[in-house]
Amino acid sequence: MISVIISGHGDFATALKGASRMIFGDQDNLIAVPFLKGEGTQTLQEKYKQVLEGIPEENEVLFLVDIFGGTPYNAATPYIVHNQRIDMASGVNLPILLEVLSMREYVPLKEMLNNLKKVNEQGFQVCSEHLEKIKENNQVREGDLL
Repeated sequence: MISVIISGHGDFATALKGASRMIFGDQDNLIAVPFLKGEGTQTLQEKYKQVLEGIPEENEVLFLVDIFGGTPYNAATPYIVHNQRIDMASGVNLPILLEVLSMREYVPLKEMLNNLKKVNEQGFQVCSEHLEKIKENNQVREGDLL
């Protein structure tokens, strides 16, 4: 199983975990680690260390963070450099987290990360472009779209 650590600025991680609970229910080995105002990289690294100590050695670990190069990302990087069972993806959102939760018992970490790249591309949609494609492909009138 892949243990998942969500982190981001403010209450982002806690809120994302709560949103996933509405769909998947409570999940084991899904930990939210908020990065709060006034905290620094060292504080966040200590939070990560405490969480990692509670994760079974046989589990792979995936950090899901909000911003590439932000403090939650930078604080996790040292743990990844020194441990091949840990990796990280940035730009996390609810569709990505739901995919992780649906795959984490059956798919190895590296394979999951490759799948998540595709999910992220498919999940980001511009409504006007999507509607235009529907009109072009189906030759539907504008009033029929809604």
